Amino acid sequence: MFSYPPFDEQILDLLRSRDEFIVLGHISPDGDCLSSQMAAGSLLLKMGKTVHMANAGPFDRSEISHLRADFLAHIDEELYNRNPIVVVVDCSSPERLGHLAKEIEGLTTIVLDHHSSGEQFGNHRYIVPRSVSTTLIIMQLYKALEVEISQEIAEHLFFGFATDSGFFRFINAYRGETLRLAAELVDLGVSPNTMADRMTGGKSLGYVKYLGKLIDRSESLFDGKLMYSSSCLKDRDTYITTDKPSDSLYAMLLSVKNVEVVLFFKELEGGSTEVGFRSSHQSSVDVGALAERFGGGGHKKAAGATVNEEIDIVRKKLIDAVGELLHG
Repeated sequence: MFSYPPFDEQILDLLRSRDEFIVLGHISPDGDCLSSQMAAGSLLLKMGKTVHMANAGPFDRSEISHLRADFLAHIDEELYNRNPIVVVVDCSSPERLGHLAKEIEGLTTIVLDHHSSGEQFGNHRYIVPRSVSTTLIIMQLYKALEVEISQEIAEHLFFGFATDSGFFRFINAYRGETLRLAAELVDLGVSPNTMADRMTGGKSLGYVKYLGKLIDRSESLFDGKLMYSSSCLKDRDTYITTDKPSDSLYAMLLSVKNVEVVLFFKELEGGSTEVGFRSSHQSSVDVGALAERFGGGGHKKAAGATVNEEIDIVRKKLIDAVGELLHG
């Protein structure tokens, strides 16, 4: 039976003894990243610390756009010179911090994460790849520091878990401890149906039409084992593209018979490309390792990367790379 390993006492001592902290998450933050940041920040505030939340963004999705004001976009010289401790959550490599990676160089850094791929960084690390979400790691930190989990914090912890587990769909056999942790959060006042509505409800008609276009645009290769779709900058002229349809898109394309890998390419300003990777539970393809080859990271079954090349170039390179893996 899996159980979380104990925290290094050096990590706990730093959190107890130091007074000022910066809590960072990865670029293009998702539910687990933001929920982990909010929960970790609340933990430190409950301990009487001074806390600064920072994230390079973008916060362009409608469900998170209102949070932009709560996060620093840069670490200024005055804050840096006070030598705060940096807590990085849900991030597998410094590149995934965007421009903030350079702005925290030289500061003592604690990394709390559950990604199996990526570059080892930070002065202190607590990385548990078997944890379904980073929020469940933050939950263990609350317990280790004997800090009470309020209903509001429990909701952050559950939301991150729910998004990264596909609302329980990605949990394998013999992982009862994950369900027991979820049950603890429900007993603290979390409503799973409210969390489900927050994840999937409230979408605009424009979102649904955009999702439909991306599905219509999808292509199949390698005897149906790879499916991919692309979002272009010009889509903004016709569709509402601020609500990312990627999770729904992945679910739809992975449901197609024989599909092992799904790629979603999004054209960005300045000639860069954001790529989302997913693989089916039956597939042997490790998309986390694949994403790492392109400067990103993630899990064996779900990962992401931002590549500083045009979308057509990135798409060809990745299609070729997936083809080699599928036929290897």
